Amino acid sequence: MLNRILSAFFIGFGFLAVAQVTSTSPYSYYGLGEMEGMENATFGALGNSTITYFDSTVLNYNNPASYNTLGKGQPIFSTGLSSRMSNYYQGEIKNFNKSVTLNHFAFGLSFGKYFGVAVGLKPYSRRGYNFYDLQGVGSDTLKHSYSGEGNTNEAFIGFSTDLIHLKKIRLSVGSNIGYVFGNISNTRMSNLVGSDSSSGGVYITKNELKAIHYQFGMNYNQKLNEQNEFSLSAVYEPTQDFFGYQSNTMYYAPLISNPLSYVTLTATGLIANHFKVAPTTTLGLNYRFQFTDIKKGNQSRKSEISVHASFNTTDWTKFKSISEGVEKDYHFQATTKTTIGLQYSPEIFNNDKAANGNILEKTKYRFGAYSYNLPFTQNNLNIVDKGLTIGLGIPILTQRSQSSVNLGFAFGNRGTSDKTLLAEKYYSINIGLTFAPSIFERWFVKRKLD
Repeated sequence: MLNRILSAFFIGFGFLAVAQVTSTSPYSYYGLGEMEGMENATFGALGNSTITYFDSTVLNYNNPASYNTLGKGQPIFSTGLSSRMSNYYQGEIKNFNKSVTLNHFAFGLSFGKYFGVAVGLKPYSRRGYNFYDLQGVGSDTLKHSYSGEGNTNEAFIGFSTDLIHLKKIRLSVGSNIGYVFGNISNTRMSNLVGSDSSSGGVYITKNELKAIHYQFGMNYNQKLNEQNEFSLSAVYEPTQDFFGYQSNTMYYAPLISNPLSYVTLTATGLIANHFKVAPTTTLGLNYRFQFTDIKKGNQSRKSEISVHASFNTTDWTKFKSISEGVEKDYHFQATTKTTIGLQYSPEIFNNDKAANGNILEKTKYRFGAYSYNLPFTQNNLNIVDKGLTIGLGIPILTQRSQSSVNLGFAFGNRGTSDKTLLAEKYYSINIGLTFAPSIFERWFVKRKLD
């Protein structure tokens, strides 16, 4: 069993390392690319309330304080697939694009009485866009085409422990440290529109990133009584310097559609470059209420309603790009993000008599909403991303395992109050898989022989 799980883990780890994390958003042109939009199926279904979900059967790598709350002797292997279908509108122009990517592959384990650890790989940012504009030059028209591609990933390891562990009070802290790596590029092509449109100029900027990234997490849990408890969570990412290299190359293109025909005019080679990443603070609240739900006759089931909410602020005014001592200011603005989610669990003891259980009663039902202000503007108008989410957490009822399949769906739009400017309407389908050994194969359990 262990060999099969470890083999699957490293195969998945390697697959994500080479997978192309794509984006279709013009906004991915800025900074290091787009960091939103490819959510985990579990947390995404709760309105993207990422730091408040603490469950012994779910690996939450968004809050490193969660690792020691996993089930004892119960390693968790987690992976997921995200997709996004977008319709872009600007005036009479419409365009449809889609992207699909593996969004994470991770392993977590709680050990001892108060400790937990996790390791994995997840996307950090992605770039993918394609648009153009036209410029009048005398009697001619010059076409500028812009495109970008690439992605950065983060290999991370995390650790958590309890500072306080009492019967009704628990305070957990943790930290993730990761290695961010990858390549992103921007390309600009310029050529005349008309009979002589095959030749032109090409300018390509490439960034290679190699950086250390870290974040800190906290969770305070208070059990009020047998039916009620709440948690306060926080995750903080301070300002950090991401170092790497940049190259700028200008070409003459006899045939602009054929890169093999390009003739190099100027090339800078590799230039030391670094980004100053914006600091982020996320605060969250989770309230859980358990109640007895009468099912049939004298039989009853234990149900739970869990409410999740979070508030995030990122000071994007501190994001900078510095190359050869020259600082580029993107004129970003500070952002806020508000999320709320609701989870209903008809039967919280989903391992009891699992083989005979009703799958609908053991499934977790999730709903949510979110609102996010993007760090840039159009015509001095704020760009707002709003959406609604739904999802399911479906247990795999075999050998009393904690494995599950999670589905998440999101419907949203991004744009400004001016309907003539660029707007996006999108929907997402996210799938998550959690693998855990059965109750008979748990790790670090002392067996007794008759």
